[in-house]
Amino acid sequence: MKQVWLLLSILILSGCATTHSPIPDNYNGPTSTIGSTDKRHSASKADMFFLYKVNGKLIDNSLGASRSATYGQGFSLTTSHITTAVPSSEPITLTLMGRTVYAAPVQTLSGTVYEITGDLTFTPAPDVRYVVKGTLGADYSAVWVEEIETGKIIKSKIETYENTELGFFEK
Repeated sequence: MKQVWLLLSILILSGCATTHSPIPDNYNGPTSTIGSTDKRHSASKADMFFLYKVNGKLIDNSLGASRSATYGQGFSLTTSHITTAVPSSEPITLTLMGRTVYAAPVQTLSGTVYEITGDLTFTPAPDVRYVVKGTLGADYSAVWVEEIETGKIIKSKIETYENTELGFFEK
């Protein structure tokens, strides 16, 4: 009986996150891609900038992929970048995120973690490759999308001059 309660407790507390494909079923129109980047600080710490949601729906993202790639490696962080295909020629809303990541959960709890997130709505051009970039810090944090070929920033940056450090229970 104790095992049943333990299993039930774990299931309730763990929760599930369903991810969605940004490309609708039976979509045959043009697409674009959006990639992610990181700024490496050490072998166990990096700032990652990535696409988190498309049109308000959670997608497979580089943060989750990096956590999976790093699992079981101790204090060695492996970043894994996902490139997401999105429909072109129609407006979409992207939720961008910049976040400090560590290899081990204990490092996350004891280290400084910055995070910025925000929405950007635009119409991707067909067959254009985009990438999420950013910067994180105590005095300034920003995340944005730019065209890979030209370096042109799409619309504007999501930015703040306030401290974006997460508290202990937010990490």
